[in-house]
Amino acid sequence: MAKKEQEPISTDDAVLLMLLSLVEEDGIEVEISIVVNGTIISGTLIGASAYYEGVTESSKQLQDTTMSKFLSKKFNTLKEAYAKQKQEDSENEEKEFTPTFIHLKHATYLSAAAERTYSNSTWWRGKISSVDGFSFDFSTRQT
Repeated sequence: MAKKEQEPISTDDAVLLMLLSLVEEDGIEVEISIVVNGTIISGTLIGASAYYEGVTESSKQLQDTTMSKFLSKKFNTLKEAYAKQKQEDSENEEKEFTPTFIHLKHATYLSAAAERTYSNSTWWRGKISSVDGFSFDFSTRQT
């Protein structure tokens, strides 16, 4: 089966692109709430590498050791492929790295009834092009 070339699906929102660059290139984390098709999702904005690493580590906590090993191996493979692609893109001066997905850790969802669902191990990934709006918080307040 031939590998399908994925067209970059991004955003022209300069602020969102700046935040994604900060988390991906500088490794910072930003508290953010995003709106996707009317659903509010809050969490910590992280880069793709941190996402893959986090999911890999979280999968090791599964009680089903077979599933744990399988998921850990698969997500580690995805992380390595992502790092390789990013490196190739950076070496090719004509091709600028364009993120297509946004990643959150500790994701919570605000339902229509204004109830939050929460799990410390909730990892969220969505298409950047699906983000309708967002707000972010750089404060250092404790929750």
